[in-house]
Amino acid sequence: MVTRVTVGRPTVMAADSSLVADRPPVGDAVDAVAPSGASAFYGPLAAAMERIVGLAATALRAPFAFILLTGDDRRCFAAGPQMPDWTSHDTGALWRSGIVERIIGGRVEMRDVMAELSPEQRAAAAGLAIGSLLGVPLTSTAGDVIGIICAADPSPTVWNEDDAEMLRGFASAAVSDWELRRAVAEHEANERRLQFDASHDALTGLANRAVLLARLRAALDRPSAAVQPASPPHWDGVLDVPAEELVAVFFLDVNDFRSVNERFGHHIGDQLLATLGRRLQQSAGAGAVVARLGGDEFAVLIEKLEGADVAEEMAERFRVVLAQPTTVGGESVSLSVSVGIALSTTAVELAEHVLRGADLAMARAKRDARGESGSRPVVFDWTIAAEARSRRRLQDELRRAVHGDEFLLHYLPLISLETGQITGVEALLRWQHPTRGLLSPFDFLVVAEELDIINDIGHWVLRHACQQVSSWTAMLPAGEILTVAVNLSARQFVSTEFLDDVGRVVSEFGLPPASLALEVNERVVARDMARAMGVLTGLRSLGTRVHLDDFGSGNSPIGYLQRLPLDGVKIDHTLVNRMDRDEKALRLVRSVVGLAREFGLDVVAEGITSAGHLKVLQEIGCTHGQGPLFSPAVDADGVTAMLQQRPW
Repeated sequence: MVTRVTVGRPTVMAADSSLVADRPPVGDAVDAVAPSGASAFYGPLAAAMERIVGLAATALRAPFAFILLTGDDRRCFAAGPQMPDWTSHDTGALWRSGIVERIIGGRVEMRDVMAELSPEQRAAAAGLAIGSLLGVPLTSTAGDVIGIICAADPSPTVWNEDDAEMLRGFASAAVSDWELRRAVAEHEANERRLQFDASHDALTGLANRAVLLARLRAALDRPSAAVQPASPPHWDGVLDVPAEELVAVFFLDVNDFRSVNERFGHHIGDQLLATLGRRLQQSAGAGAVVARLGGDEFAVLIEKLEGADVAEEMAERFRVVLAQPTTVGGESVSLSVSVGIALSTTAVELAEHVLRGADLAMARAKRDARGESGSRPVVFDWTIAAEARSRRRLQDELRRAVHGDEFLLHYLPLISLETGQITGVEALLRWQHPTRGLLSPFDFLVVAEELDIINDIGHWVLRHACQQVSSWTAMLPAGEILTVAVNLSARQFVSTEFLDDVGRVVSEFGLPPASLALEVNERVVARDMARAMGVLTGLRSLGTRVHLDDFGSGNSPIGYLQRLPLDGVKIDHTLVNRMDRDEKALRLVRSVVGLAREFGLDVVAEGITSAGHLKVLQEIGCTHGQGPLFSPAVDADGVTAMLQQRPW
């Protein structure tokens, strides 16, 4: 057995003679690599660690020394004249030997490794070429072990205290260098992250609005080869822009994304947005600038395009790609997207104006979609801008109307086709506009649906309708009730507060819950059948009645009548009015009435205009009807008079 004793200053040849020529006394060797000198180690971390273990092997006269990092970075750095192959090819053998865990716990001195390991660990250690070993942990200033440093000899050896002290000095140098380089790396990473965050969307990694506008400005500012028109006095502001200079901006918005967040949660909504961003980037190509503008809005900038027809083809491709089903929680979710396009064909343009034009065109496309699978992309023109100004004015007027007592209700009587008596009314919203007179919902409700104000309007209608029917009920003989039907907007239907709102209003006016019928359009139900089932079940649990409105105006699956928790179905007026000239319409009405009666549902025929319609409906068993044959929609005084006179 060899005993290591440090005496005097013997000359020792190092594994790398450029590193050490003479072995200094222990104190000098430690000082040379103490933490205060850590900044002297330049270059990559690997070079610094290899330099330290080279010094350690030389100073300790060890056949080899190594540093093994134990965090996420598990590299091994080794040096010495007898450095075994495992240090560069199979550091797992060292882990399996159990030596690493022992050194992590504190200083380890093994004079005879094979004698000190357990029988299970000896097999793993046999190929390490380690007969003896001196090791200490690399402990950061925070107290975390980041690795180990060891001096090793293939033969059994005795290590003295001076060796241990020297190795601790090298360990301190290694830790200092590692922490210094990590701090620098973290600083650089933070700088890169800040730069990236300043120009990219955090959720999707796409460019943000600032980057999009900067690139758009650069594209619009490039020299133009456009030729001015020959007759400036009659110039319409449009240039013949060469194909290679045409700039296109696409503005994309996911239709009804709010319902996705409400149904699945915002974390799932964020995952879907990230997926849409990746799809859009792939579809647009490497040369495009793809940005997320916020929420569920995206934009694509194509700086050079061949023509307007190509822009429309690209927009349609984007729409189709983003509408592909996505699996969420084992359920397939299909989203529709509205796309607006703005092209740089006007003489003087600001980037903000081009983006705004694409936004307005998208809004037109969204309105054209009418809640279905989406409409074709729309290209911006100045008529869209004029329409947008008109809509903004209408939005402002609607906000004032809610608080200015400008709304009122008219009521469409509901007639029993068996007795001819009024059994209820349908509340229909009207707006007494200060300058335009009495407006029907067709003149303003679509705009209101775009705003959160639709919920305020819906609450106003619900409350005033219940208050009025409460007054009418007091006029009726004891035991009779009059129902009032209130139409639900799509926004109300997905509102988390809606059910509580209905319960409070019914209770406030002391109404029998069955005197309130809530009508939901089949298109709203079709958007999210699972949610519809929950909302409709909740309404019925309050005791209110639920009717499926406008049945037959869309795809109208007959299965809705069986699957949904309903009290009645309203047959759309378009089917009723075609019964006398369209045999298919008549058969469909007869089928709906038959199935509804079989399921115990009331059936209301809308838009009855003739005695012929009435006769057919009575013959096939329709229970209720409404329409011009009986009465148009009238104000509350008109209904009061009807209840007093009982004209049918």
